[in-house]
Amino acid sequence: MEIGFIDVVLVGAAFLVAYASAALGSTGGLLLAIMATTLPPSLVVPAHAVIEAARNGIGWARLRRAFNPQIVMAAGVGSLVAIGLVAPFVRIVPEHVQAMLLGVFLIWACWWPAPDPGPRFPYRLPLMGGLTGACSVFLGETGPLLRPFIADEPVDPALVPGSVTAVAAVQHGLKVAAFVAVGIDYLAVVPLLAPMLVAVVLGLALAERVALRLPARFLGLGIRLVVSVLALRLIVLATGWL
Repeated sequence: MEIGFIDVVLVGAAFLVAYASAALGSTGGLLLAIMATTLPPSLVVPAHAVIEAARNGIGWARLRRAFNPQIVMAAGVGSLVAIGLVAPFVRIVPEHVQAMLLGVFLIWACWWPAPDPGPRFPYRLPLMGGLTGACSVFLGETGPLLRPFIADEPVDPALVPGSVTAVAAVQHGLKVAAFVAVGIDYLAVVPLLAPMLVAVVLGLALAERVALRLPARFLGLGIRLVVSVLALRLIVLATGWL
């Protein structure tokens, strides 16, 4: 795989998303949307999982005790089972269907309200981990689905962001392992993933030293608009209208 202009764009996007996410907490699926418009649909979520496992993993390591281990363990167990069961279907579902699902989900994540977690009940966290993990095998992002459920748990609100980051790191890591197990050819994208991983590390390191001074409200709106345009393009291409 040769490094071209599109690969440079993806590496730059990985750097900017890592940097901006440190200030905003979420970048609304921007990296996923860019990857979805430049990579084959069958490689988008597997490649995105590697980058997000690294980004969230580094964030989790820096949090130390600023997360709830019980939440991470319970959600992780459910994620392990569900991702293992669903991952083989990525080799079966047609690429245009995967692309359409991604596009619809990105638009939903940008503009629709967060899902209502509903009443608490025993084993809700493993079930939540399983459902969000299964969805993320095809949708990539987990944060918009995870946060409402974790925030609804009876824990210190200060631990919620760290717990979301930790569960996301676990889910993305499990997806990478599952994708390898079902035969996704990661070797084909190593020349792209390696510099993207370096860019993520550099972006997070820069965020620790140089604060993002743009207004978060306007930056967030700009990101949602860009993601929406890219998602609409993805849906149109998937339906064959262009």
